[in-house]
Amino acid sequence: MDTYDVIVIGSATVGGTAAAALARLGLEVALVDRRAPPQQRTDAELDPRVVAVSPGSQRLLEAIGAWSALDPQRLAPYSAMQVRAGHGRLDFTANEHGLSRLGWIAELPELDRAAAAAAQAARRVETLWPRNVKALRTTQDRVEVELDDGRLLTGHILLGADGARSRVRAHAGIAVDSHHYNQKALVAHLVTARPNPGIAWQRFGALGPLALLPLPGGRSSLVWSVHLDQAERLMRLDDEDFAAEIETHAADAPFGKIAQSGPRHALTLVRRQSRQLAAGRVALLGDAARSVHPLAGQGLNLGLGDVAVLVEVIAGWKRDRDPSAILARYGRRRRSDSILVAGGIHGFNEIRALGEPGRQAMALGFGALARLRPARDIFVNRACGLAEVGPALQQLENGRE
Repeated sequence: MDTYDVIVIGSATVGGTAAAALARLGLEVALVDRRAPPQQRTDAELDPRVVAVSPGSQRLLEAIGAWSALDPQRLAPYSAMQVRAGHGRLDFTANEHGLSRLGWIAELPELDRAAAAAAQAARRVETLWPRNVKALRTTQDRVEVELDDGRLLTGHILLGADGARSRVRAHAGIAVDSHHYNQKALVAHLVTARPNPGIAWQRFGALGPLALLPLPGGRSSLVWSVHLDQAERLMRLDDEDFAAEIETHAADAPFGKIAQSGPRHALTLVRRQSRQLAAGRVALLGDAARSVHPLAGQGLNLGLGDVAVLVEVIAGWKRDRDPSAILARYGRRRRSDSILVAGGIHGFNEIRALGEPGRQAMALGFGALARLRPARDIFVNRACGLAEVGPALQQLENGRE
C-alpha cells in the first residue's frame, strides 16, 4: 500500500499543473492517468485543438516549469482583441491596460505534455501512466485508489481532473447540470490574404459567434459556433465554398480573403456545471467541475484558476487534520466564480440566439462598455486572471520543495 498526501486523477494540463504545484508546497502527490502524455510535436502540423492562455494562467504554468517546456515557435501571442456585434464594437489592446500580452493561443496537446512533464520532474510527484483505475473508495480518514495492476494507493485528498465525464465526480456523488446548446464548434486553420499580426477577432453573427484567433506564421484558427443543421451544411461544403461562407460572415475581419482552409472538425457543445466542487476529501478541477461555451476562450483558464485557488487554500493545511473544511472553502469560491463566468458566457450566447434584436442589444452594450474605462479595466483584469493567481504564485515561491 502506497500513501500520499494527494492523489490526482487526470494528467492533462489542469491535473498535471495541480500535481506539480502541490508538490512545490511540500506535499507527496500521486498523478494517475489511463493514457501516457502526448509526445512532443516538432515538425508536425499544428493541432486543430488550440486554446487561449491568459496572462494569469501563463504565470502559473511558468511557476511550475511547464511554460519553458513549450516550443515558442508553436505559440501565438496576441496583444489586441476586437469584438463585433451588429454595428457595435469593442477593442482592447495590451498596452492600454499595462500588459505586454492579452494572452497566447497554444495547442492543447502541447500544454498537456508540458504540464505532465513538469509534474514528472517534480521530486514529490509519482506519475502513474498508463494506468486504469479499478476502484475508488472514500473512508472517514482516507481515500483509496485501486489500480488495474493491483496496486493500492491511499491518501488524504482525492482530486478529480479527469474531464467532463469525471469518474471521480460520480464516485463523490456530485450531481451535474447539463445544457445542450444544439450547436457545434467548427474549427479549422486558415491562411488569409493579410497575415494575422496577433489579433483575437470575433463577430457575433447571424449563424453564431465566429472567432479568428492568431496562429504562428500569421495564420488564423477559426472557431465558429453554429446550430447543428448549419454545422452539417457547412461541413459538407468544399473548401472554396466554405471559405466564401467565412468571408460572408466575417466581412469586416482585418485579414482579407481566405487563401487556404485546412481540415475541418466539428465539436459538440454542452455546458456542464457540477453542483458542488468538493465533497469531503474529494475536490474537482477543470472540466470535471464545469465545461463552458468556447465563445470567450475561458475553459482552460477556469481550470487553471481552480489550481490557483486550491494552492492558496491548501497551503496552510496540516496533514494530521481533516482536509474537508479547506476543500469546502475551495469549492465555494470556485463554484461562485464558475457560475459568474460560465453564466455570463451562457448569457451572451442566449442573447445572440435571439437573432437580430439580440445582436443589436449586444451592440448597444458594447458601445456603452467602450466608453466606460473602469468597466473595461475590470473586464480585462478578470479575463487575464492576474489577481486570481497572485496569492498562489506567492505560495509557490515560498514552497518547500
